[in-house]
Amino acid sequence: MKRIISTILVCVLLLGCVFTLASCGKKLSGKYELDLGIGSVTYDFKLTKVVITGEALGQDTSVEGKYKIAKNDKGELEITFTFENEENAKEYAGTFSFEKGDDYIKIGGVKYNKVKK
Repeated sequence: MKRIISTILVCVLLLGCVFTLASCGKKLSGKYELDLGIGSVTYDFKLTKVVITGEALGQDTSVEGKYKIAKNDKGELEITFTFENEENAKEYAGTFSFEKGDDYIKIGGVKYNKVKK
């Protein structure tokens, strides 16, 4: 009986650790878009990857990279984008201020609305 109870307690503790560790990392999913009138910029987030697509005057450009959300020294959220080929993504690479709402995100103070399916 003691062995069963101790096994159950160990399982409960392990499950608690899994939930604690899973809640530490901030991840985004889905598409967020900024409509510029003559074009748009779309961020498509999946796990730790991001695809940024810019469309203007009928031409599309797309870059794929990784992102990480973390707090800075002041406790404010920041998002960092890294790309293997930095040459094509100079304007998107780097660390920017970050804010997440229910149906939007702000990257560097620019608001991107969630694209509804």
